[in-house]
Amino acid sequence: MSISNAVARLRFRLEQPVEETSSDEEEAFRAPTEASSTSVDRCSIDEHNIEQEELEASALCRSPEFFSILQKFELSQMFSIYFGRIGNFLFYLVMCIYLYGDLAVYAAAVAKSLRDVVCIRNVTGGILSDADICFSTSTLTRMDVYRIFLLGFIVCMCPFLFFHVTKSRWLQLTTAGIRWFTYLLLICLAIDRAIVLRTWSGPDPPEPVPYPTPVRASGIPTLFGIAVYVFMCHHSLPGVITPIRNKHRLNLRVIFPLFLTILGCNLLLSGTAVAGFNNIKDLYTLNFVPDEHSYDTFKIPYLLAQIFGYFISLFPVFALSSAFPIISTTLLGNIRTLFSLFKPFQTDHAQKVLRYVLPFVVAIPPCAVSLGVNDISFLVNFTGAFAGSGIQYIIPAVLVYRARRYLYSMLHPDVGYENFASTKHGDEEPLYPTNVNSLDPASRGRNLGCCERLAAWWRSCAQMKVVGPHSSIFQHILWVIFILVWAIFCIVFVLVDKIYPF
Repeated sequence: MSISNAVARLRFRLEQPVEETSSDEEEAFRAPTEASSTSVDRCSIDEHNIEQEELEASALCRSPEFFSILQKFELSQMFSIYFGRIGNFLFYLVMCIYLYGDLAVYAAAVAKSLRDVVCIRNVTGGILSDADICFSTSTLTRMDVYRIFLLGFIVCMCPFLFFHVTKSRWLQLTTAGIRWFTYLLLICLAIDRAIVLRTWSGPDPPEPVPYPTPVRASGIPTLFGIAVYVFMCHHSLPGVITPIRNKHRLNLRVIFPLFLTILGCNLLLSGTAVAGFNNIKDLYTLNFVPDEHSYDTFKIPYLLAQIFGYFISLFPVFALSSAFPIISTTLLGNIRTLFSLFKPFQTDHAQKVLRYVLPFVVAIPPCAVSLGVNDISFLVNFTGAFAGSGIQYIIPAVLVYRARRYLYSMLHPDVGYENFASTKHGDEEPLYPTNVNSLDPASRGRNLGCCERLAAWWRSCAQMKVVGPHSSIFQHILWVIFILVWAIFCIVFVLVDKIYPF
């Protein structure tokens, strides 16, 4: 995001005459430029002083103010700057796949929570089966009730797709408060349960004391997908960093503490879970559904344990039902943008048709997936390992590489690299190669060999270091390569496990 702000300021300086009066929106780019270039002649660029302007721009980029973060750039905005239409298409495609997985997880979690709270506790060998009868007076199985709740949930959520969800601030604040209260409640009740089971003085404890194994090889592939899904929070960093006034040493003051806090919260929740339960369900809140052992496994009063148990069990219904319309609307906007990249869908008639068709395109796929699969861990693992790896690893890696190369090509247009700064605008670039010179045999003969190209690329990467107040300590190109290799490893590892389970 720091490079994107720098690129915007450099574009403003190179394209806009200085004598023109800037608007309020342009002041964010002009102010840092003026503050750091008092000794630079601010004349307009023409064909006679291009070299002088390049030197001035290079000197300007060495100032700390040039990389100051004053404008928020979302991932989609940065991709439109550095990649064009092909990059935008791939970015929105990955985002749509991930959001589809999110909606499938949310729908399955809500329906499964309602099913487990409503159905009777008929236990077969200590394991609840989807083929068990849900009610003693009915022949409906637990899977039938799950699908009924799922269809009802989708029907209730579909109307939100036909209009924009606005003024959701208080709804999000309320659900955020409920999330934090439930998170603390989960930890406290799990600790209470672990203490009761380990200090039981009676002859027959209600449940065996949990002693989890340190390592379980069969759970390692699932860990890869779920870890990506849980720790994928960097897409929220633009909204966190931009409002901060003093952005000095952001890595130490914001980034590292933020990720360490997320790691600590997840370790605390996971540690108390394995200490308090022998069998952790795919949806952890379902471990707190009140049963015949609730009276013995908690020190708190039985009535309070019942209230807390039902509240935690129904927590996914409250939290995810409020988030489902927002994510659905986000997915709807991404799909509409994806279609708008193609000319046949840019007409007024096509837009009117898409307005009524796309809501069903958003709602039907996750509903169909959730109807067939109610295993939350499988859905989370699949979403995190495939689409999540693209958002967590691949997109940031290629984005930072392209941004550095883009800025370097603007400052050094004579180095012989591809001049990304002068490429066509993203909306005009076709989705197919147009370099007809590459078809010329004589031109192909002059191309460098593979080894020469690789060596030239490696030398160019070594020169593309961006020095600024927000420079990362992981600037070397090897870090980008490592992240891409790690992403491929995660995807292949989970895929092999799905084909040949451990």
